[in-house]
Amino acid sequence: MRHRIRKAKLGRTTEHRTRLLNNLVCSLIKHRRIKTTLAKAKAARVVADKMVTLGKKGQSEGAEVQYRRLIAARLQQNPRRHFPKKNAVSGKVQRTYWRENEDVVRILCEDIAPGFENRNGGYTRVIKLGRRSGDAAEMAILEWVSEGDKPEVEDNPSKEKKGDAPAEGDAPAEGDAPAEGDAPAEGDAPAEGDAPAEGEPKASGDEKKPE
Repeated sequence: MRHRIRKAKLGRTTEHRTRLLNNLVCSLIKHRRIKTTLAKAKAARVVADKMVTLGKKGQSEGAEVQYRRLIAARLQQNPRRHFPKKNAVSGKVQRTYWRENEDVVRILCEDIAPGFENRNGGYTRVIKLGRRSGDAAEMAILEWVSEGDKPEVEDNPSKEKKGDAPAEGDAPAEGDAPAEGDAPAEGDAPAEGDAPAEGEPKASGDEKKPE
């Protein structure tokens, strides 16, 4: 029984699936981003994050060799030492090229892991691309998260504090009472229900409106 074991099988045997994920992670390390199906990207990012964790642990003194061997064993990438001369290219040149571009253990421990020193998890991101024409498989891009990809905080305009006076020249808001001592504008009619000014005759209720 495999209770509480959640692992994407991807329709493959254990050996085939392990080799597939290792190749995906190695390509991610060498090329920094890969394009694959969404199911494979989600399964490969789990392995990639664990490899970065091992690479970060290998930064401490005295533990570098140990963790590099663990990474090489998990990714099934044995180090190469012998490079015979081929097509007039010396073994030294081939070794230098392989170390700079193909040695995934060195690239992970020296180039990628130090960049995540201040980041706890979440070293990769999956970007959905839609469905592939043909078999309609969901495609995605798996790439490393750089340190400058932190979400920016939106600048919300500061709200005016209560009691602040409006700026000079601003009209008062609708419903605001006029300031004390302000006279109504010339020609303005009194609002409905307002008391008549002093000296004006009051309208009697007995007067009928003309027909």
